[in-house]
Amino acid sequence: MVVTAISIAVLKVFDIVRTMTGGQFGTSVVANEFYAQSFRLSDLGMGSALAIVLFVFVVPIVVYNVRQMRKADAR
Repeated sequence: MVVTAISIAVLKVFDIVRTMTGGQFGTSVVANEFYAQSFRLSDLGMGSALAIVLFVFVVPIVVYNVRQMRKADAR
């Protein structure tokens, strides 16, 4: 459960990268990139596509985590 929670947190990291570097210096993660594409560059299509990519990466991890928690409760 800890591994899946950490995986989700790593994929969704945005605030740390944005606060510390402003997205400069080659520190771009998916969440920061979709923010930059959507709001800074006004490319809503690319920003939406990156948000969907982030969603596709996170959902299987969440589903796996829920299944493991249900198995643990059944025991």
